[in-house]
Amino acid sequence: MNTFTHPDVMTLSTDVRQGIASSVRHALLFAHSITDIMIHEGRPMMAKSAKGTRPLHELFTAVPDFVVTREHIVCYLAGYVEGEVRHDNVQRYWDTKLKPILEQRRTANFRLDGLGQHSLRYTLFLHAGGQLGLDMRITPAAITPLNQLLLPVQLRATLTEATSGFIAITGPTGAGKTATAMSILDHHNRTHSGHIVTIEDPVELKLTPHKCMVTQREVGYDVTSFAEGMRDSLRMSPDVMLTSEIRDSETAEVVIQGGESGSLMLATMHGRTTTGTLRKILSYTGSNAVVLRSVLAGSLIGVVRQALVPSIKGDRYLLAADVLFNTGKVTQFIESGDWIGLEAAIREDKLGASEFISMNVRLADLVKQGEVDAAEAMRETSDMPGLKRRLPHR
Repeated sequence: MNTFTHPDVMTLSTDVRQGIASSVRHALLFAHSITDIMIHEGRPMMAKSAKGTRPLHELFTAVPDFVVTREHIVCYLAGYVEGEVRHDNVQRYWDTKLKPILEQRRTANFRLDGLGQHSLRYTLFLHAGGQLGLDMRITPAAITPLNQLLLPVQLRATLTEATSGFIAITGPTGAGKTATAMSILDHHNRTHSGHIVTIEDPVELKLTPHKCMVTQREVGYDVTSFAEGMRDSLRMSPDVMLTSEIRDSETAEVVIQGGESGSLMLATMHGRTTTGTLRKILSYTGSNAVVLRSVLAGSLIGVVRQALVPSIKGDRYLLAADVLFNTGKVTQFIESGDWIGLEAAIREDKLGASEFISMNVRLADLVKQGEVDAAEAMRETSDMPGLKRRLPHR
C-alpha cells in the first residue's frame, strides 16, 4: 500500500474536539498532492489525491481509522482547526451560524486560512435525509505569479497584455480554474492601476491591493446572487471583473458586453470543451443570443479549458490546457454561429497556432516522458481521437 509517511509519527487523536483538526493538519503538512478532504457523518474521512480517492488513514499511517460524528464536524468548524476555541459555545455556534444557513440554502460555502502554504475552502451540506457532509478544497495560500503557471507561452503573453475583452476559463471541478483567474488578476493588480471587482462563491484567495483598488464580494454574504453582484459591480466603475460562475442571463450578458465596453472580464465555469463553453454562455441569453453572439465575436479574447492530470508517481498534478483564441477563422465561426464547423476545424487540425492550441500536444509529451499514464491523459482530453493519433502505441 502506498502511504505518505513521516519518521517518528504517533497515532493522532480521535476525540470530538481534535479528531478532524489533527488529521487535517497532518495531511496538509505531509501530502502536497491532496486536493480535497471529504467528510460524511457516519463514515471515515476520505481524501482525493493524485493517488485516487482513498480513506485518509490509508494515505497516512498516523491518521486513525475512526467514524466521524456530527459533533466532530460541528466542533471542528466552531473553532478547533488550530486547537484553539474561536467559539466558546459550540452549540450556540451551530444554532446561530451554521444551522440557519443550512435551513435556508441546504449548503454553506466559506473559506478559512489553513496551515502554512494552504487555505481551505469549505462546503458544508446536508445529504442522505439530513446527515452532515463537509468537503474541504485545499488551495495554495499564495497566488502563483502568472509567468510561473505552466500554460502555453502564447497564452501567457496574451494574458499579460490584455486590458479589455472577455476571457473564459473552463474545465472540470478541481482543474485550477480559480488559481489561473487569480494569477491574471494579481498580474493586472501589480502592473496597472484601476478597480478590480470579483463576485465569488466563496472568496478563495484574497488579493492584496497594489496598484489597484480591490473589491471582493462573496455570494451569500456580501450579495445574494451572481446576478445582483454583477449588476452592482457595473456601478462601481470596474476596470477588471471576475465572476466565478455564469448561471443566469444577466451575468452572461454583463460578461459579454462588459468586455466590449473597455473592461477586462473574466469568468470561471464548468465546461468540457472550448466551443461547448461558448455555446453554454450564449444559451443563458435566450432570445438575445443572436445579437450577443455578434458582440461576443468582438469582445472575446479567448477560452482556456484546463485539466490537472495526476502524475504516475501520485505525488503531484500536471497542468494541460486547450486554448481557443478569437482570431482569424475562429471569429468568423463565432459570428456565424457555426459551432459544428468550429468544432470540426479543431478536431481536424485546420486552425493555425494563433487560433487554437491543443492540450493533446502537452498530454502526449507527458505520456512519452513517463510523467503521466496514457489512460489518465485520455480521461482528461476533450479530443480522444486526436490524442490517440499522437500516441501511436495505443
